[in-house]
Amino acid sequence: MLKRDDAIRLIRSIAHHSGASVAERDSASGNSAQELAIEVRFAPDPKPEAPAPRQGMRRYKVLHMEDTDRTADLVFYYLRAIYDVDSEPTGEAALARALEHEYDYILLDLDLGKGMSAYDFAELIRETEHYASVPIIALAAYHSRNDVERCMKAGCTAFLSKPFLKEDLLHLMEELRSKVPAAK
Repeated sequence: MLKRDDAIRLIRSIAHHSGASVAERDSASGNSAQELAIEVRFAPDPKPEAPAPRQGMRRYKVLHMEDTDRTADLVFYYLRAIYDVDSEPTGEAALARALEHEYDYILLDLDLGKGMSAYDFAELIRETEHYASVPIIALAAYHSRNDVERCMKAGCTAFLSKPFLKEDLLHLMEELRSKVPAAK
């Protein structure tokens, strides 16, 4: 069991590292040996601001084919500082959007459910002039070596296993930047 002074020191340390302030006051009974009230106040969290793009940097366009809103939102959040991200929930919608706009990167969820598969999408999009060399990153939660080989055969440039960290995705996209077609 901690002594009173050690406990107070521990509480102060935790509060300090949490960004809180501590105020001590003796209990109303005046018997400080028995009771001590400690009030901990946390500073309100500042409102998050969207990261500003780096000056002079090109904003790359990313098409993300993902049928889960949560993952689509997460990828948008991860990339929003440097990349403009459009998401489509199906292969058909992603193909239509890719043919309408020119993207610098494509992220593909391998498990879309119904409709066009990510493999079919990759094969079809690689047949177009602009997308012949655009980096295509396959994303999947459950995969085997055969899945990875199959997506590479279909035209994917890289594979990233879900769940992934922001740093993992950004690092991979940075590695693949040399394959991005020059801006027109």
